[in-house]
Amino acid sequence: MSLLVRPEELPEAIPPGELASLAYPAELAEIGAAVIRRLSCLIECPKEVVPFVVQAIRSHLRSHELRCTLIDGRGPTNDRVPLLSSGLLGNMRQGLLDAVRGPQVDTVFVFPYLDLLAGGPTPTTEARELTILLVENPELLWVGFKDPATALPRMVEQLPLRRVRIGGVRCDRLRFLVTQKEGRKFGSQVDLARLHRCVSGLNVVQLRKYLAALDREDLPGDSSGAFVELRRLTLPLGLGVPDETFEAIGGYPLAKLRLREDILDVVARIDAATADDRGRVEQLLPRGILLAGPPGVGKRLFARAVANALGAVFLETTGAELKSRFVGGNEENLRLLFAKARQVAPAVILFKELDAFAARPTKGVTEPSLFLQLLQELDALPPGERVLVIGTTLTVEGLDSGLVQPGRFELVLELGPPTGEDRAEIVRRAASVVGLTLSDEAVTRATDLSANPPPKPPFHGARLARLCRGLARLRLRTGVDGPVTADEVTEIWGTI
Repeated sequence: MSLLVRPEELPEAIPPGELASLAYPAELAEIGAAVIRRLSCLIECPKEVVPFVVQAIRSHLRSHELRCTLIDGRGPTNDRVPLLSSGLLGNMRQGLLDAVRGPQVDTVFVFPYLDLLAGGPTPTTEARELTILLVENPELLWVGFKDPATALPRMVEQLPLRRVRIGGVRCDRLRFLVTQKEGRKFGSQVDLARLHRCVSGLNVVQLRKYLAALDREDLPGDSSGAFVELRRLTLPLGLGVPDETFEAIGGYPLAKLRLREDILDVVARIDAATADDRGRVEQLLPRGILLAGPPGVGKRLFARAVANALGAVFLETTGAELKSRFVGGNEENLRLLFAKARQVAPAVILFKELDAFAARPTKGVTEPSLFLQLLQELDALPPGERVLVIGTTLTVEGLDSGLVQPGRFELVLELGPPTGEDRAEIVRRAASVVGLTLSDEAVTRATDLSANPPPKPPFHGARLARLCRGLARLRLRTGVDGPVTADEVTEIWGTI
């Protein structure tokens, strides 16, 4: 099936009651099948999507003569239990108590706010009692919703449940979620693959809001402006695509080639694939890249260049930034980071110095909770949402072997000290950044001087960039024009 459609092939309007059914048919079918087999379901879902999913589930189960009862702690209606206590959690507890004591035949209990059970670092009495009621009544058939960034009590997580994640809209569902009027803003043909690159992290409610808010001319000759504007609308303040490119990185031709072949070319094939082949090609894209090498070789620069080439938002963190003084806070911070990346996808997450919390137990400090949560998040990344994880380390051997497994950081690049040719290219590009031109003799002098690294980092590309900044300051002081000479290089090298 082609991913190029004409606006007239799109629906004229999209009924709000059908949003979940149009966006997530496979997930809803999975939930319905589990409930019919009397298996409770835990759904990881953004809060704004929950009402639409609940409506779709009720419609599906009604056809199987099953009744849905909402336990959400709000006022009583025909499908809600009456309020018998004060407070949202207290009302949920009373509603569950009433459900346990009453008839349960052909009834499915729906908890739109099940993640309130988490209760934060110090769960309330009502949260603990509600947890115990769920655990002690395994015959109760229920469907619960939790936010992607929230963890439930371990007792609930260990129950026999069907777990379903609902998040970004798959590319093949976009043709049912864009109206004719909205499609005309993207030209006489709507490129659904290109549209998905802009909205792959949005849930269906966000997608509909942003498409409705897009203010562009009707049937433009060039649709690029509409895609750029849509992407701008979807990005939170302060986030954006990095400016660094592969062309700005001097040297390391083999590393660049590997990234282009294993990442960028695969993404290009995904975008060019038909709807039928897209899922198969998406499985070929690595979830994680590991960049190993000493300080100063440009690991972070490579990560930002990858994000630029993918048109992805760049998020970065360290182990220290993820740590919290609260119990469970470390894991929650990591969940929030991945949830944010999925919301703004395509996105690149950079973990600087993975050794800080993912080292081998015999090699250094390790944080088991953070490490295990990272593995869980990597394993749960859906291919269609375009979230790429990049980690940096000094040596691969210093990391826990669980990281470099297929499906996790399966692409490993060793960035060693640059060769003489690499150093020459690095110094030329670093000089152009600060507006300098180096003579051939100056380039040769810089290359020779950097052949023997100093006793302290940075050893390599970063030191050459520092050299060029020093040369630029020298020229500001002296006011001399023309290409930089070898003597000037020697003078500045001695000061850095």
